[in-house]
Amino acid sequence: MGIYEELGVPRIINAMGTYTIYGGSKMSSQTLQDMEDAASSFIDLNLLQKQAGEAIAGLTHNEAAYVCNGAAAGVYLGLLAAVAAHRGKKIPYLTRQDFQESEILVFRSHRSPYDIVMEQLGVSITELAYSNHSLPCPKEDMDAAISHRTAAIYYLESGWVAPGAPSLTETIDTAKRHRLPIIMDAAAMLPPTANLWNYTKAGVDLVVFSGGKDLKGPQASGLIVGRKTLIDLLLESAFPKHGYGRFLKVGKEEIIGLYSAIKQYLTLDQEAQIQNAEDQVKLACQMLNTHPGYHALRSYPNEAGQPIPRVLINLLDQTTDAKTILQYLSHCTPPIIASPAGHHSLYFNPMTLTQK
Repeated sequence: MGIYEELGVPRIINAMGTYTIYGGSKMSSQTLQDMEDAASSFIDLNLLQKQAGEAIAGLTHNEAAYVCNGAAAGVYLGLLAAVAAHRGKKIPYLTRQDFQESEILVFRSHRSPYDIVMEQLGVSITELAYSNHSLPCPKEDMDAAISHRTAAIYYLESGWVAPGAPSLTETIDTAKRHRLPIIMDAAAMLPPTANLWNYTKAGVDLVVFSGGKDLKGPQASGLIVGRKTLIDLLLESAFPKHGYGRFLKVGKEEIIGLYSAIKQYLTLDQEAQIQNAEDQVKLACQMLNTHPGYHALRSYPNEAGQPIPRVLINLLDQTTDAKTILQYLSHCTPPIIASPAGHHSLYFNPMTLTQK
C-alpha cells in the first residue's frame, strides 16, 4: 500500500495538463534524489538562495534569478520589489501609505483570479482597456493612464487572455519611455524553453514561471528571472529574512529541486517531446474515430497557449453531453480527468499522459 492509498486518495490519469489542482507535473528520479540530498543537511538559506539564483541566472541567460514558492508568490514578490524601487526604499521600510500611494497598471483583459496578489499587497489598481475589444490607440491610452503614482505594469502572458490589450511590444515601448518595470506572469508559458530568456531579452523586467508545470520541479516552487536591481531587493529582504515575503517560505528542498529540474530541462530534446505529443494525438484520434459516437481531431495550441497539440473530441450523439462523459470518467478506477471544450465536446491533453 502506498502513501496515497493509506490516506484514501486515488491516483488519477491526468488528461488535462499541468494543472495545480491535479498535482502539476511529476518530478524526475534525479530531481527527487537531489531533493533528498538537500533534505539531509543543514545549510545557510541566505547563501543557498543567492548561489542558486546566480546559477539559474547563468543557465537561463538572465541578469538574476530568484526561487520562490510558486508563480503567484513570484508575482507578489515582483510587484513588491517594483513598489520598493518606485518609492526609493528598501522593502523593510515600506509603509502602508507607500503601497496605497502606488498604482499598478493592468489591462482588463489580463485580469484573473491569480492577480488577487495585487490586492493583498495593498496597492491601487488602474485598469485599462476593455475585456472584449481592442483599443483604438493603445499607446496613447497607456500614456494617459500612467502617473507619478504608477509603480509598474502587470502583464499576463497566457492562452487564457481575451483580446483587448495592447501587444507586448507596445507595452514594452511605453514602459521604457516612462521608465516603468513590467512584471510578467508567464506561469505556464513553457515550452518553448527559450521563453526562459526571450521575454527578458525583449525588455520585460521580471518574468515569473511556475516551477511545478513543464519545468517538472517541485509543485510548491516558482521562478523569477530578470533585472538584477529588482531581484537584489528581494535577496536583501524577502525569505528567509523577516518581514514582507517571510510568509512565502521556500525550503532548501524546493530551491535545490527547482535548480535540478531546470538543469535537466535545458538538456531536453524539445522537438522530440513535441513529436511525442503529436504521436499521442494522432493515435488517440485514430482509435476514437473507430467509434461511431465520436469525431476526434487535432487541436493546436493547447489551452495555455503552449505549442503542444491536444485532442478535441466531439460527441456525435447529441443525447449525451460532455459533462456526463467527464463525470463518468472521473468515477472510473483509476479516475480519468479531462477538460470540457463545450456542451458536446472535450479535450485530452497529452502533456501529462504516457503512451504505453
